[in-house]
Amino acid sequence: MRNRIFAVSAMALMVSACGPKQLALPGDPIGKAATCAVVSAAAARQKSPDVTGDLGFDDQTRILHYAMLAASDGGAFSAKRASEVVSRMGEVEADVTGGKWQALVNPCDQAYPQVKKTAGIELPKARFDAALGCYSLGDFLVKTVQTREPRAQETLSELMKMRRDLDGTVGSGLRARGASEYEKTLALKQKALGKMVKLGAPAETVKACTSRFA
Repeated sequence: MRNRIFAVSAMALMVSACGPKQLALPGDPIGKAATCAVVSAAAARQKSPDVTGDLGFDDQTRILHYAMLAASDGGAFSAKRASEVVSRMGEVEADVTGGKWQALVNPCDQAYPQVKKTAGIELPKARFDAALGCYSLGDFLVKTVQTREPRAQETLSELMKMRRDLDGTVGSGLRARGASEYEKTLALKQKALGKMVKLGAPAETVKACTSRFA
């Protein structure tokens, strides 16, 4: 009987060991952002299990927002840092989705409150600052969000129109500030983008932008 009890206990331990493992947020900023982005993607797929194609604009930008926030830790947006987060996502995806990723939803919400902010988003008060911020955010999303989902395509079309409408305003404003060379204009755009990603969810921020400038 005693041997049978030991055998049953050993089997129970083996079964539990094969189940999803406990997860924790990494301490490094790149790993943390990548992990939360994967968790966000898993949650989006779980909410819409029938969706086999591209996720919508809100879901895609929510996932992307973690990389954008990590890329703006230093103030100005860093494309290199954002790419590092995206690369890390591919490295951690299997471990995260194969573990108890649901337990990381609240820690990610606490670590990145801007991702959950969908109301009370205020654009910069100065018209040029708002225009440059909206232009930079819209330009980034148009270039990075890849989807054939119809409503997302409509939103991207609105952002492309806003970008075209703001071309003259942004160009003349940058020249007035002594930024006529590519490096200087890029630096100002990255600084503006770094501020915009911290206002709240990108999907809601661009609604404020198109409402004001489209």
